[in-house]
Amino acid sequence: MEKRLRSSLQNSAEEFLTSATKIGSKAAKPSLKTLIWKITSSSDLISSLPFALHQSITRSIDSFKQLLESNGNGDSIDSPITSPPTKRLRKSSRRRKNVTEESNNEEEEEKVDKFSLKREVLIQSLEIYTYVAFLCVSHPKKLFSDFDVLPSVQLLHDNLVLFENDSGLLSEIAKLCEEWWKEQLEGRESLISQTLPYLLSKSLTLRKKVDVHRVYALREAFSLFDFDDESIDDLKNLLLRCIIDPLYLKMDEGRRFIAFLFGLSGQLVKEALALIRSQIPFGRKSVLEAYADILFRAWKVSESSSREEIENGLLQGLVEGAIYASSESLAASVRRVLGGFVSQRITDGVEKLLFRLTEPVIFRSLQVANSNVRKNALHLLLDVFPLEDPDATKDVKDALIEKQFFLLERLLLDECPDVRVVAVEGSCRILYLFWEIIPSSTITKTITKIIDDMSYDLCTEVRLSTINGITYLLGNPQTHELLKVLLPRLGHLFLDRLLSVRLTLADLLLTLSDIHTFQFHKVVGMDTLLSSLSNDEKVVAQKITRLLMPSYFPANISPEEACTRCLTLIKRSPLAGARFCEFVFAEGSPLNFLMELVRVSVNLVVSENDLDPNQIEGLLVALVNLCRSLVTEGSYKASLKKMLTGKTLKRLFSVGATKHAQTAVFSIASIISADDATDLIKECMVPIRNCGGLSLNVELQAEVRSIHKLMMSCGRIDEMFVALTELLQKAASVCRIKFSSGSSSLSVPSMKQKKPKLSMKCSTKSENVKGNKTSSRDVTADFQEHYVVAAGAAWQMKDLLTSADSRHAVLKSPKLEVAFSALKLISEVSIEQCMHLEYIDTSPVLAYTALALHAELHNADLARSNDLGVKKTNTADSNRSLLKGDVLELALNHLFGCTKRLFTESESGDLPKTCGCNPSDGESCSCDKKSMLNMVKMVTEVLKFIVDAITICPIFDHQGKCLQFASACIQVIIPTLRKHSHGLAQLSEDLKGTLLCLKSSFTYATKLLNVVLKNYDDTSSPLPEAYNLANNLLNLVTSIESYFGSKNASCLIPVIKPWLLDLILALGSSHLMTDTPHDRDPSIVSQNSLCFLPWLKVLGKLEFLDMSAHNQDEEAIRISAVNKFSVFKGVIEMVVVVLRRNSKVLDSVGIIFLIGLATLLEREEYGLALGIVHFVCVKLVRHEHGEWKDLRVMLASLQELYPQIKNSIKDLTNEEGRKLLETAEALLEPVWTTYVSEYAGDQ
Repeated sequence: MEKRLRSSLQNSAEEFLTSATKIGSKAAKPSLKTLIWKITSSSDLISSLPFALHQSITRSIDSFKQLLESNGNGDSIDSPITSPPTKRLRKSSRRRKNVTEESNNEEEEEKVDKFSLKREVLIQSLEIYTYVAFLCVSHPKKLFSDFDVLPSVQLLHDNLVLFENDSGLLSEIAKLCEEWWKEQLEGRESLISQTLPYLLSKSLTLRKKVDVHRVYALREAFSLFDFDDESIDDLKNLLLRCIIDPLYLKMDEGRRFIAFLFGLSGQLVKEALALIRSQIPFGRKSVLEAYADILFRAWKVSESSSREEIENGLLQGLVEGAIYASSESLAASVRRVLGGFVSQRITDGVEKLLFRLTEPVIFRSLQVANSNVRKNALHLLLDVFPLEDPDATKDVKDALIEKQFFLLERLLLDECPDVRVVAVEGSCRILYLFWEIIPSSTITKTITKIIDDMSYDLCTEVRLSTINGITYLLGNPQTHELLKVLLPRLGHLFLDRLLSVRLTLADLLLTLSDIHTFQFHKVVGMDTLLSSLSNDEKVVAQKITRLLMPSYFPANISPEEACTRCLTLIKRSPLAGARFCEFVFAEGSPLNFLMELVRVSVNLVVSENDLDPNQIEGLLVALVNLCRSLVTEGSYKASLKKMLTGKTLKRLFSVGATKHAQTAVFSIASIISADDATDLIKECMVPIRNCGGLSLNVELQAEVRSIHKLMMSCGRIDEMFVALTELLQKAASVCRIKFSSGSSSLSVPSMKQKKPKLSMKCSTKSENVKGNKTSSRDVTADFQEHYVVAAGAAWQMKDLLTSADSRHAVLKSPKLEVAFSALKLISEVSIEQCMHLEYIDTSPVLAYTALALHAELHNADLARSNDLGVKKTNTADSNRSLLKGDVLELALNHLFGCTKRLFTESESGDLPKTCGCNPSDGESCSCDKKSMLNMVKMVTEVLKFIVDAITICPIFDHQGKCLQFASACIQVIIPTLRKHSHGLAQLSEDLKGTLLCLKSSFTYATKLLNVVLKNYDDTSSPLPEAYNLANNLLNLVTSIESYFGSKNASCLIPVIKPWLLDLILALGSSHLMTDTPHDRDPSIVSQNSLCFLPWLKVLGKLEFLDMSAHNQDEEAIRISAVNKFSVFKGVIEMVVVVLRRNSKVLDSVGIIFLIGLATLLEREEYGLALGIVHFVCVKLVRHEHGEWKDLRVMLASLQELYPQIKNSIKDLTNEEGRKLLETAEALLEPVWTTYVSEYAGDQ
């Protein structure tokens, strides 16, 4: 190939170019470069090749133009290239009728193929010619004359637009023109008008860095354009696109190019500044920083006119925008752009510029009434500090600096916490940066004020900013001498009530520990540190451990010495030392150090050398934490088991005199899985059996849990379960005797109804202690003792069900059915007697329901395994729970019956006085409040069980029954609350517990609605039970707020929000499938007529008072009523917001208000009726927005109500009532006129 080209080159330039085009561009390029660059200065080709090249290019371009003209417009040109070829039809005798069409298609295809072939040949030839021209221009010896080559290059450049669909040729021509410009050859100005737009467009389209580099290299060429000419608009638009292009903003050359554009044209500068200004509110940090760099570069190199436009047209507005921005994020964005100048303030002229732009507005903005403006101005001042005129005298500068510090000190005491936060952190930043130039008196005054005043600020963020600011200051070594004196005044923050403050101060202490000139214990005393280590949150305790480890358990000394130091800590503060041992492994202590510490600690405890009980307890708890860390490594676990034998554990148990100490020994045995712990297990059974009051005793709960773990690790769980079952059997026997014989010394409600039979078969032959026969009177007298112990046993059973291993053991225990039967009887007594006996506990009910749920799930899992084809084996049978049948359904029905009897008793009001309290007039005694708490607790637990049952094991046949039960619960709670609603000064512990249970009950009831509504679709029948429950829940909200007050009831808002949609759908469930009021469930309508919804009455009263206050007295009454039900009002506002999003739901719920309106009109309560009308017409549905048109059910109801109101106005003799109805009529009249008559016509 090269030989043929060399031969043609020797003959003539024309033959050489012709041969090159026949070879192809890719194959010919290497050879062409070699041959042309080897041409010598004496060769004739130096003059003949440029001439031949120009002629060849001219002929090819003329042929290309003729080819385009012969093929028609541009669309037909592109078609063969961009469109796939038409599929050729196969000749067949079955298509002889289409011979003519086939012939036409073939001719068209042949024509297209010829055009494509010619076009491809011409483009390939032009690529070769362009490359030859490039080789001539870039010849290393510069042999070819610029004057000779320029016509060819000019011709290619001028026809660049013809080749817009041929990217390869375009790129070659642009490359040629670039080379001509870079070599600064003659006539280069004529080669950029087409090249630059192409390169710009390519860089914006392909987004490649190399293209941005090429554009930047040709930047000087843009100055040749006349940007005031209208024909330049396309190029100007491309340049403006560069300003917002991410690639240009990311690359340094791209930012430099954009900055260069500011020197091209005054009009372009204005448009560029406007574009940058529009991007600031939405720009990311990197984009804003790029604009800051661009603006500074542009300002630095611009001429006076452009510089003035940047300063006055943009920067002045940015300074004002940074101060008066409507949001904190916008102000921060503006300051980030201004930061391009602030960071370059040492550049000549920048300091003067910042002073001129900022000084006129910033000082007065720091003192305005608007706190947001003050905060924004403070941020800006901190950015530009020190703000000074470089041309002013020293005295003027000092006065201005003093003014700035005066304002900073003033803002430290600003009334707005956000401003104080910025002032504290900003002051510390200024001191850090400018410590050398600030007077020492100013420094001392500022830091003292921050530490002494701001560390006691009521706002948490201010206290945090104080600690963060001081921590930042520590980075400047010049601050250390002063901070040594002042830092101890921050020590009180280590006892701050907020965890975040304590954590931040712990980080400050860790920073101090790394500075050898500071001693952290002089900032926070060692006693305070150890107290926090003992009692604070885990994250704080771990930081304190990290702080103390170099002193009390360093890894750079021998294990023996480290253990001695750690034991010193434990002896000084046993609890702190034990907590210290919890985190030493996580903080990097070697395991061999921990093993040595275990050995030394065990020996020390066993020897009892001058150790008090608290120190022994601390050592044992520390051993628990150390063992928990060591068992993660198998070899150390074996060593622990070898060291802590059963005899040693027994000795440790005997030494431990406190509950915590004994609990620790149990935990150690369970952690290491001790092999010989028989003697210890005997000790374990004592707290297992003596478990009275367990549900309220946290310390005893921890001990019992550690025993449970030990029994599981030793495989003795069955023995413990048997003991618990015996306790439950004894209590069940006592319950049977006491509440079946009728001869009880305790007060029992005297009710006419028949005593319920306790459906329980409990063997009493072996239930009495030591087998002695016990009389009914003796068992009754011991009921409380037996019941309290049984409640503790029930708590343990419930706790055993929380762990998978212990739950599996419980569910396959042979005593399970006996235990379940005993729990059933005790639960029945607990529910029915909760209003009479203060010591009644929910633990039996919790254990009973948990056993039922887990037994049902366990059996269901086994049944599912069998259904999937798992072969039934004896092992599978042994895993099956011994509770067979429909355990869950039976438990549900049983609890329904028990609770129903409780409700019947509560509604009768025949509750006997069981206490000797003598409350003052108008108040209820503490025993009544305790009884109410017991009842609400029981109801809450039963509701929880129902929701769990219907969620985990859907029992859809019982949905209506469950909803009815939930409604009955609410209906019993409300009058109970009303009974105790007088004389409430503040919440006692019982009332706080009641409120907490009510929140839980509300949650469970709404969750029940959610589960039921999930199975509700268009084919489902109306759900009156769901409708009733939703109304009862709203009634409960008003009752809680009336009883507990709005302040306490505000805790309901976060409870209601997640379930608000379910509450709304339940309200509309009975009307969602109806188009007119005539299709509604008549039972619901009659129910509302007979028993008006209390929450609707409260709503009507609030609305009436809201619209009728005309003087100060009425206004005071209105405010009092609104404040009393502010939570309920907030709930209704949330309901309105949700309803207005969906017209169908709005229609189904809105009809409830109109039903209530009809009831109020029947009762002649016109004030409340007006309130409901005002709510519907003003807040719920807005006539002026045309929202009534889709509410068919409400309009149909209004068709009946509006004439009723008009007739009542005519018949009323009461002037006040008539005025109220006339106001209601005026509110409804636009709706009647616009929609109801039209709706009636459609009917």
